[in-house]
Amino acid sequence: MHWATTFLVAASITLLLVYAGQSAASQVQLTGAGATFPFPLIDTWRVEYQNVKSDVNINYQSIGSGGGIKQFTEKTVDFGATDAPLSSSEREAAPGAVHIPETIGSIVVSYNIPEIPGSGLRLSGPVLADIFLGKIKRWDDPQIQELNPDIQLPSRSIVVVHRSDGSGTTFVWTDYLSKVSPEWRDAVGTGKSVQWPTGVGSPGNEGVSSSIKATPYTIGYVELSYAITTGMTFAHLQNREGNFIEPSFDSVSAAIAASAGSLPAGDESWEHVSTTDAPGENSYPISSFSYLLLYKEMGDNPTMTREKAREVAEFVQWAVTDGQAFASDLGYIPLPDEVVELDQETLASLTFRGEPVLGSEQEVPASQSTAGLEIALLIAAAAGAVIFFYLRRRTRPAPVQGKSKTEKLSAGLLLQRPRGDRTFRFIVIAGAGYSLLMLGLVAFSVAEGSAPVLAYEGLGYFFGTDWNPVEGRESYGALPYITGTLASAAIAMVIGVPVSLGIAVFISEIAPAKIGTPIGFIVEILAAIPSIVYGLWALLVFRFWILDLVEQPLYDSLGESLSIFGQSPFGLDILTAGIVLSIMIIPIISSISREVLRAVPHTQREAAYSLGATRLEAVWHFVFPYARAGILGAAILGLGRAVGETILVTMVIGNAVGLDAIPTTLFSSSQTLSSLIANEFNEAASPLHVSALIGLGLTLFILTMGINVGAQFLVSRMVKVAPGGRE
Repeated sequence: MHWATTFLVAASITLLLVYAGQSAASQVQLTGAGATFPFPLIDTWRVEYQNVKSDVNINYQSIGSGGGIKQFTEKTVDFGATDAPLSSSEREAAPGAVHIPETIGSIVVSYNIPEIPGSGLRLSGPVLADIFLGKIKRWDDPQIQELNPDIQLPSRSIVVVHRSDGSGTTFVWTDYLSKVSPEWRDAVGTGKSVQWPTGVGSPGNEGVSSSIKATPYTIGYVELSYAITTGMTFAHLQNREGNFIEPSFDSVSAAIAASAGSLPAGDESWEHVSTTDAPGENSYPISSFSYLLLYKEMGDNPTMTREKAREVAEFVQWAVTDGQAFASDLGYIPLPDEVVELDQETLASLTFRGEPVLGSEQEVPASQSTAGLEIALLIAAAAGAVIFFYLRRRTRPAPVQGKSKTEKLSAGLLLQRPRGDRTFRFIVIAGAGYSLLMLGLVAFSVAEGSAPVLAYEGLGYFFGTDWNPVEGRESYGALPYITGTLASAAIAMVIGVPVSLGIAVFISEIAPAKIGTPIGFIVEILAAIPSIVYGLWALLVFRFWILDLVEQPLYDSLGESLSIFGQSPFGLDILTAGIVLSIMIIPIISSISREVLRAVPHTQREAAYSLGATRLEAVWHFVFPYARAGILGAAILGLGRAVGETILVTMVIGNAVGLDAIPTTLFSSSQTLSSLIANEFNEAASPLHVSALIGLGLTLFILTMGINVGAQFLVSRMVKVAPGGRE
């Protein structure tokens, strides 16, 4: 029986492997990565292209233009996507790259003025530049009023909202401001991330739109498709001809058509291609292409085969022709005929090892599979599995009778060899050594990655206040973000530690078990909530509670007398970040403190009560002295969580840049080391910018190590002087 079972199992596995291999061979997997802006369109193409070619699967990772360029340069994807054309340095890193415009996007200026509920406010490029430079501070400024003589503008301060994360949207926006304002061009420049002169930052179109829609008297920029989908109000902008143009598909198409005739060939440099501030009576002034990136010699990518190269080229050809039919419904502008022709010329020039990709003959598959063969393979595999389990059940030996589980366990322990102890000792030592190894590897990696920026800035990197990633004028300093990290963590600890101790004392010393146990369970559930959920709740709901119930009353009553409340609150600031961080660390500190308090001997409490102490006196003078080392350890764990938290802080801290990130009041926008890394890493283009962000990781690593070493020293001192200690 055993040989028959073995034969059937082997045959079934072989048939399944053959079938799986044939199925996998019939599928072609295309991978891409890059800009977030065209993701809805590319994802629609992915689904619709399955109806054209069912054997082609497309996987697109929406990680940002910078990340897409990086993966395209490293040749880990079949195609890249970017909202900004490759710079000269990026073209040098990816020789032979070609640009293929895939769709057209546009940016609108959105605002929230309660006195003007609809769209149609008129603004010009120079006025917008002065607003984002911080020169025009009020809505009733004469320059704005002059453009809108029929509207009574409110005498309220303008709150500027910009993208906190690096993005192609920011690149297009700053490119437009650089064209219409020499002062902006000289002071700030064009880039996916810039050193903003004023305003608060929010991540993504979602964060910017949420801040604008929820906060009166704000102004910011979002993509046209997103503004239309979410029903945002937007301004009419003055174009080069002096006309005020409403953003629409027609006005954006007019701007692109005016520039289409001067576009370079796909394999030439597109660094200076820009369709912002385009000529034309009806041209909307802020529009831009979004690009797909391919290599002209597709064989340069080591993962590319002739078949895959052809499939990539055919998919892109379909996307820029038939695929444009899906653009309008998703809020994108279809490509003009001139641009489609240019794309087709570029695709026709693609080669694989010197031969045209689209002109190459179809490869003949190595094997042909039929539906009947596939069904036969599946039936054979299923029959083999059924026979295997039947024969195994028939030949299973009877269970051994006469020995209990205790007798079997005792026999196993008696037969245990000393080798087991040595093996166990090796395993636990290896586990401990693994932690040290990982710590060493992390330290080495961040030190190596930050070496270029430290060589460029010197030790001034840790004490500088500038953060300007614009290529050609780069300058980096970490001091504002060190300050923001420590300040937000300090606020969290000031609020979170007393509340946590109160919860721990109530559960362990006061509440009966039927009340304390459910409360402890609820508190521990809070620790399981992901930080992204806290962040969304804080951004969309909680910050408005803090603004209306805490910050605005403090500003109105104490703003003139106390400088820490002297800035008009917005809700996205260091106080909001600290409060939400305190909510996150409460479950950690309270749970550990509760167990530490429960571990204190009951004789301490009994002795206190026998001397006539109240419950407060017993806890304060007899319980806390024994538990203080453990409580401090719990607080340090909470501090570590607060210092390293990323996503939540990124959403609510305001994301100021440079000197403005050093908080001067509790209502100041700031930024932490980890939030700046999260905001800019995906779009970091230059090697020095990447090194500067890794340098922030090194700074955070040193800061965390310092906190832990200091905490261990304090704990050891407390243990020495605690009751029963060595002193």
